[in-house]
Amino acid sequence: MKTRLLCAVMLLALAIGLAMPAAAQWDPPQGTTDKAQAVYLYQLDTETLVYAKNENERRAPASLTKLMTALLLVESGQPLDTPFTIPDGLQPEFNEILANYGTRAGLLCGETVTLQDLLYGCLLPSGNDAASAIAWYLGDGDEAAFLDQMNRWAAELGCTDTHFSCPHGLDSMDQGNYSTAQDMFRIARACMENETLMEVMCSTEYWMPLTELHTQADAGAPEGKSYRIRSTVVMQNPDSPLYRDYIRGMKTGFTDEAGRCFVSGAQQGGANWLLVVMGAQDGLAEDGVNYAFHTTADLYDWALEALAPTAAVNTETPATQLPLRWCTEADTVGLYARDPLVVLAETDSSTLETRIETTVDSLSAPVQAGTVLGRLTVQVNGETVGSTELVVLQDYERSFWLYAKDLVRPWLPLLAAVGIALLIGLVLLARLLAHKAAVRRRRKALRVAPPRSRENP
Repeated sequence: MKTRLLCAVMLLALAIGLAMPAAAQWDPPQGTTDKAQAVYLYQLDTETLVYAKNENERRAPASLTKLMTALLLVESGQPLDTPFTIPDGLQPEFNEILANYGTRAGLLCGETVTLQDLLYGCLLPSGNDAASAIAWYLGDGDEAAFLDQMNRWAAELGCTDTHFSCPHGLDSMDQGNYSTAQDMFRIARACMENETLMEVMCSTEYWMPLTELHTQADAGAPEGKSYRIRSTVVMQNPDSPLYRDYIRGMKTGFTDEAGRCFVSGAQQGGANWLLVVMGAQDGLAEDGVNYAFHTTADLYDWALEALAPTAAVNTETPATQLPLRWCTEADTVGLYARDPLVVLAETDSSTLETRIETTVDSLSAPVQAGTVLGRLTVQVNGETVGSTELVVLQDYERSFWLYAKDLVRPWLPLLAAVGIALLIGLVLLARLLAHKAAVRRRRKALRVAPPRSRENP
């Protein structure tokens, strides 16, 4: 199981690395990102980096760290209904979390919950206690072993400037807990690939179970449940002044060192986006919402209105035709894009162009399906944004007669001359033979004719 998961992660990391563009192409309206220290906005369907700011600068990730903790849990292959008793050995950790005013999911040492409870507790209220419990479970009580898993998987996802020293994000950069906006994008994208994680992160609340230590149910609690935990992602809350129906999860974070952080997914009109905001100014705006959410709303509101994935190339329509000879079924071959190309373009002013380069100007049968004969490149406003190979989709068989005709064609003048010469020769030969035959007939007639008699005078 672990080998398959490792291979999957490595393939995902390779895909992300190959797709990662070198530079962003657009700038948001002035002032949109002034309150944030680092930003990374990516359009997933077109593999386009829309905007980046200080994306490779090391920063404290705070509770964004929990994305990796949660990812390791769901990718471990352990059933989420597996029960887990919070060990007494976590009490010192829980005490430290409390002393540092860390957010909690309300877990108590000695009570039995499920891995699903830990997952929701880690992600929705950003429970540091739940993250520590996950680390204990996956590390078999050895936090160093779990941290090794975190850092190994981060590297396998392509993170080049990330290191984790705790499962929850309370450690400082000096303690070895740091990342970058681009690396957090890589981790968040891996999380988006997991349906279970997305289901959890898109939830707004969850009811924790009745346990040996949580024996009382809050008002309105479903049967068997004790108390409710709520998501810190206020942009998913319809009652929030910054509610956006396009938001799909994901995770908030805050420490004095990190500032306000928010990794979010968005979906509108079938298009999928991912945004990392780190180091946003602490404090609240006039509407009572922190500046990480405001930066997120401003960026998405701009991007989702100004930009849209645009189908530039399909695989059903030939991009170009090449002349074909020696085939009775067709006199041209259609070249098709191997892969469809969807590019990101401005909704009102982008100029989209396609350029076609073929390796040959014409073809001769036979031609096999799958033959690569060129490349199609798409440009937006003069900048290349994607390309794909041009291929033949069907076989084209050679006609023997058309092939033979073309082989003979260069020799036709000579053959005609030879034919005429032969014809003249035959005519002359026939006349010669006819003449000789006439001569033989005359001679034969003279030999057999009786001699003429002489009369006396």
